[in-house]
Amino acid sequence: MNPVQGPPTSVATGRATAVPTGVPWWVVVIGFLGFVAGYAAATAYISNVSVANEISTVDFDLWVAVLGALAGWSVAILVLASIWLTRLARLFTRLRPRAVWGWVLGVAAIGIVLAVFLYAGAATAADEQRLDIRLTRETQPLSLAIGLCMVPALVTFLALRSLARDDENWQEPGSGRMLLLIRSRAELRRLTTVLGVLLTLLVVATGLRRRALLAYDPGLPIPAAQVLLYGLLFAVLLGLMYLASTSAIDRRAALFLDEFAPLPDPGAGDLRTPLARRNDLGAVIGAGGSWRSFETTVVIVAPLLTALIGIATGN
Repeated sequence: MNPVQGPPTSVATGRATAVPTGVPWWVVVIGFLGFVAGYAAATAYISNVSVANEISTVDFDLWVAVLGALAGWSVAILVLASIWLTRLARLFTRLRPRAVWGWVLGVAAIGIVLAVFLYAGAATAADEQRLDIRLTRETQPLSLAIGLCMVPALVTFLALRSLARDDENWQEPGSGRMLLLIRSRAELRRLTTVLGVLLTLLVVATGLRRRALLAYDPGLPIPAAQVLLYGLLFAVLLGLMYLASTSAIDRRAALFLDEFAPLPDPGAGDLRTPLARRNDLGAVIGAGGSWRSFETTVVIVAPLLTALIGIATGN
């Protein structure tokens, strides 16, 4: 008589299964409270700047509300990305301090470039008295706070790249490596999604700011292309960060396929079976077609379409 067998167990083991993937309820609560706190702090700050005392319109109030949502969402991202980054660090076989410093310095360089691009440039005394220039100066602390909230998320992009590039992280059996590839893509996808929401809010806030200022003073030199410029700048940044991570993951996936489902000899009699195996395995690990995927198109291109619509319909 055959012994009674228990339920089948998965052979897929490794770090990808040992590190939790879900978001605990307490993280959701903290993220929600962070959103509320960020929204309240941002709206209170904007309501007390000197420009707010001069402008009292529905458009300006709507811009303040969207800017508050942008600040609140950035705080929520700070909470979520910090948790994701902490868990991602546990997926490394050995986390080198030099790699961590490289992530931090890379994000710092990005921040410096953005700051120079957005705020550099000499302004005359007459320009300093313009309403839009004053509003920009008075909201710089809020912009800085939102940027600092993005640091863990941007660092996570670079950490995912390092995870995929370092051969020491890929010494597990095949099942463990397969799950690590799937886990890496899932981490990248949800990170890009939350930043895509932030990018959309940024574009909408920029368009509403222009509309509110022009409703108060139609003579202000605020071109409609400014909305598109902001959307394009940050969409390019998000796209480059995504590309840096996904290209490393795609390369690791290609190595995995070459090991477990290599391309057959073109002169072999049966090409269908090995090619079908390669295609099936590639579908499991998500090999190829990263930039043609639906989620990438929605997350990165949609804000630019929003910007174009805002230019077409704005005053």
